[in-house]
Amino acid sequence: MMDTSLDPVRQFIRDTLAERGLNMSSVSKTLGKNHAYLHQFLDRGIPARLPELVREKLAEILEVPETQLKGDPGQISASNAAGSLRGPRGSVARSGMDKIPVHSTGRGTADGWLPWTGEIVDYVSRPPQLAGATQPYALYVVTDSMEPRYEIGDIVYVHPGKPITPGAFVLVQTKTEKEGDVPRVSIRRFLKRTANKLTFEQLSPPKQIDLKPTDIQVLHRIVGSAENGGS
Repeated sequence: MMDTSLDPVRQFIRDTLAERGLNMSSVSKTLGKNHAYLHQFLDRGIPARLPELVREKLAEILEVPETQLKGDPGQISASNAAGSLRGPRGSVARSGMDKIPVHSTGRGTADGWLPWTGEIVDYVSRPPQLAGATQPYALYVVTDSMEPRYEIGDIVYVHPGKPITPGAFVLVQTKTEKEGDVPRVSIRRFLKRTANKLTFEQLSPPKQIDLKPTDIQVLHRIVGSAENGGS
């Protein structure tokens, strides 16, 4: 069985189903498939990719561009989980796609992890790096764990659908232990992936962090920043 936890297409579908208040069984039947079709695709990796006709029909049901449902199931990328990153559900660009939401987090811990509140505190102009992105967002930096790359007060721009490659800076969220717990997020540099772990780098103080793929809820790629909250 393939590992579906980091597949951006599958995570995007999960999020959009939750956002639209749709369940997998009813959508599967609307697609003309058996009730377990989407469950098999999303959680078991069967089929590896959606057939073109299914993809087109599902895009209509979800009211999203069909291109959002394409992708390489082996990529490490970053669509978010329901109720967690995108920013959170309902966080979308506004005013003709020219503005993106800026989120805040709770107070960080000494190890660089932050409680993800999902609160929108501002909207800023969409930068060129996010010109074609779906559901991009920004985040205020509130810890010094990635200095000198990102300093407290900076804004980082996040592209939820951009593939993540070694050396990329990312926003990583770990899975909660139980339902209702506040998710934790952190800005890190992605270094490498093996069969059993993903390795990230913290810059200040320097250290490496290993996480199991099953411990990671989502990864989102950071594509730029504005110094000290500038635009």
